[in-house]
Amino acid sequence: MSQNKIATLLGVTQPAIKQYLDENEEEHYKKLIKLGLEREEINNLVSDLVGLLSKNDVKNAMYYITDATLRYLSELKFCKFHKEIDKHVPQDCDICKYIYRQSEEERMEIALSMLQNELVTPLIPEVLSNLAFAKKNPKSIRDVIAVEGRITKIKGLPTPASKPAWGASKHLATILLKMSEKAPSIRSVINIKYDNNVDKAVRSLGMKIAYVGPSDENDDESIANLIYSVFSEDIDCVAHLGGKGIEPILYVFGKDPVEVVKKVIEIGRKYREITKS
Repeated sequence: MSQNKIATLLGVTQPAIKQYLDENEEEHYKKLIKLGLEREEINNLVSDLVGLLSKNDVKNAMYYITDATLRYLSELKFCKFHKEIDKHVPQDCDICKYIYRQSEEERMEIALSMLQNELVTPLIPEVLSNLAFAKKNPKSIRDVIAVEGRITKIKGLPTPASKPAWGASKHLATILLKMSEKAPSIRSVINIKYDNNVDKAVRSLGMKIAYVGPSDENDDESIANLIYSVFSEDIDCVAHLGGKGIEPILYVFGKDPVEVVKKVIEIGRKYREITKS
């Protein structure tokens, strides 16, 4: 990304960007680590923001950084630093843990923006993809938000057919409702295509994968029960090997849709390397 483009996105001058880039990157790491963040968290934050801003999606980039900051506050990550610089803060203060309330709709919008990546395009199956995110302790399909009309390919990019809506995917909602019985922290899933090269990509990334099928049962309950039979909280993906009239599918799971989409982008990147070699 050019300095001029960065300047436009950030609303500053190009010379200011040059000055930022000339600064010692490690010094900024040290400041953020002292604040309470870990290096991996910093790298993930920067990577996600660059992905959004490179597509000129300033609105979702703003949502993302606001969401992340409020989440870090609620996790009390900055407490030690705050108490060091302000001796008037009570040692048992934990008021910030009440400051954050996750918006599933905003989180989905951010994830869907990140998903519009050419690395993901080859992973869209014939039946199309969808991305779903459940509320905590979901009770019904209406507690799961997904893309109405699914995710298709338009001009070479994965594109949602419409805005996310509650109860929009009976298939993925049924799967998440079932998984919540065994792993309540796993609240999001996407379906992408599955073949030998996708399998190689997943394994080479060190992701944990389980397999179900082949099976000719294609109703939502049967598929959810199959996945449930092999599922655990540390599983990244479950491959359904297909069946009569059933396309093989890889279900990618995570705690929220941003985490899921980041896994899919990594699979897409590795898939490209494998298919081009």
